[in-house]
Amino acid sequence: MKHATLRWAGILLVSSGLLAGCGSVPPLKRITLSPPQTDRVPARPSDWHVMRVQVPEYLDNYHLQVRSDAHVLSEVANAKWAIRLPVAMTQLLQQTIDEKLMQGRNKPYDVHVDVSTFEPQPGGTVVLAAQWRVTDNADTTVSRDTALITQPLPARSGDNAEIIGQAMSNAVRELAMQILAQTA
Repeated sequence: MKHATLRWAGILLVSSGLLAGCGSVPPLKRITLSPPQTDRVPARPSDWHVMRVQVPEYLDNYHLQVRSDAHVLSEVANAKWAIRLPVAMTQLLQQTIDEKLMQGRNKPYDVHVDVSTFEPQPGGTVVLAAQWRVTDNADTTVSRDTALITQPLPARSGDNAEIIGQAMSNAVRELAMQILAQTA
């Protein structure tokens, strides 16, 4: 009797272990907009200052989201931003400006960016829509514009967090280049 009870207990233990293994969740991936420091030359700081990027409330979080339909945003499973999206965008804009700025490094400019859209679209592109302006010490606008940047996603990239993160990073860097081209 004792032997039979131990055997059933062992079978139940092994069975529940197997079932738990079948239902396990893949590990959470933390996605960044900025490439690793080893992939780029450290930038010499400029006197330009990127103010915190303003985003719609639905983007001000850690969720990596894709637009799956005209009125539906879905979170990418098992992936989150390593840093809140507006903070990551601010940091990448600052890094890119500091890296690429050739003239006017000593001008004390503030860069203001107000994003209205920033997400992968059902058609296979990342869309970044934003208004931006650059101001001087006296809060006088030096330049301003509206940007609509699209970055293609490879076919069948679906919810691949790494590919989405890279395309979104490229879009932010393109925005910084547009700001520089029209201001510096």
